[in-house]
Amino acid sequence: MKKTLALLCALCALPASAQESRYVTFKTVNDRWGKTEHQVDRNTIKQEGAYQTFWTRVWKPADKQPVALSSAGRLYMWSQKFAVDCANRRYAARFIDSTDAGEEKKKANLQTVRWTALDKNPAVNRAVCGGK
Repeated sequence: MKKTLALLCALCALPASAQESRYVTFKTVNDRWGKTEHQVDRNTIKQEGAYQTFWTRVWKPADKQPVALSSAGRLYMWSQKFAVDCANRRYAARFIDSTDAGEEKKKANLQTVRWTALDKNPAVNRAVCGGK
C-alpha cells in the first residue's frame, strides 16, 4: 500500500508538460466530484481487431489530480476503456470497460454499442486516429 501511494505521489509530481502531452481531454462533465475531464491516455492506445482502443483517466481540474476510488481497502485510479473505428470514422460513445466494478452493468458491448461520428469528437480523432 505504501509503495502504491508513493508511486501515485510521484506520478502527480511529474511536470505539467509531460502530463499534457500524454493526456488529451475529450469530454468534460459535472458529476458527483464536480467538474471532471475524461482524458485519452495516449500510452494506452492499441489496435484490437478492427478497432483502436484506449483507456482514459478521469481528471479533477480543480484539485489537479485524477479521481481515485477505493474498494476492499485498495486505492485505484478511475479509468474507462473506449473503442474507435478509425476506418469508418466513428467511435463508441459509451465505455466498453472500467476499473470501477460498480460500472459493470453500464459497460457497452462492441456488437451492440451505439457508434457516434468521429467528426463530433475531434480530440479523439486527433489523439487516436491521427486526424486533423
